[in-house]
Amino acid sequence: MEAPGWDGTGNETYASPKELWQRVEGDKDAAWYTPAVAHWDKQPATYDGVLAGLGHLNGCDIAESRSFLKKAFARQLEAALAGERRLVGLDCGAGVGRVTEQLLLSRCAQVDLIEPSAHLLNAARATLAPSASSGDGCSSNGGASGERRHPPGHAAADFFQMGLQAFTPAPGRYDLVWMQWALLYLTDDDALAFFERLKAGMKPDGLIVIKENVCAAGFVVDKEDSSLTRSNQYLLQLFKRAGLVVMYNVLQRSFPKELFKVRMYALRFRARS
Repeated sequence: MEAPGWDGTGNETYASPKELWQRVEGDKDAAWYTPAVAHWDKQPATYDGVLAGLGHLNGCDIAESRSFLKKAFARQLEAALAGERRLVGLDCGAGVGRVTEQLLLSRCAQVDLIEPSAHLLNAARATLAPSASSGDGCSSNGGASGERRHPPGHAAADFFQMGLQAFTPAPGRYDLVWMQWALLYLTDDDALAFFERLKAGMKPDGLIVIKENVCAAGFVVDKEDSSLTRSNQYLLQLFKRAGLVVMYNVLQRSFPKELFKVRMYALRFRARS
């Protein structure tokens, strides 16, 4: 991707992504990943906290995600509903388990969560771990809607405290991988390496859903949380480099216009010839 970018304040520009990554390559953990985790360690472990003070958008976010998944993952969902298979999901950048609780556990019999912030993951574990259930059908998370949405027997399984750049999935484990506002924290090289490892962790008909902020062109760097908002074109080129085929590419319609636009991508790995 050879397109210019800038930081969120407009005070610094980059001729290309290569220039940005060259600046952090010397000590990538200290320059890129550690500041991101430090940022999220300071946020409240609630839906409002992980949605940057916009917890009121949870409902419309989940509603559009649910509709998107119903379309993109229809055959697998129908098989699960008929009792013909038990789906296993992975929630990447899971935070306090918002997407797992509100969406994934209603579709998947098991969901693993991966999140680098111990502060947020502990909140997810307290809410979702089977041993943490109070039996009253209610969530302890301040932003949750209350009643659990998943069928009996569906549960969170493993909680991994690490970044995606360090995660290697178990072979053939996942039917569905959900990455929402997570890819923007990976460098291009680490994203490609993650997808390469993920290929071995997917079921043959497994689906990857990426839900991300997108900018109009090039890329925007947010130095406050060490994130990179890529354009739609940038993301499509990255997916192509990773050997991913875009099945669906849909714009989230219900978010405020002053925010970055958000797109949902349904992806599968290209079949080997």
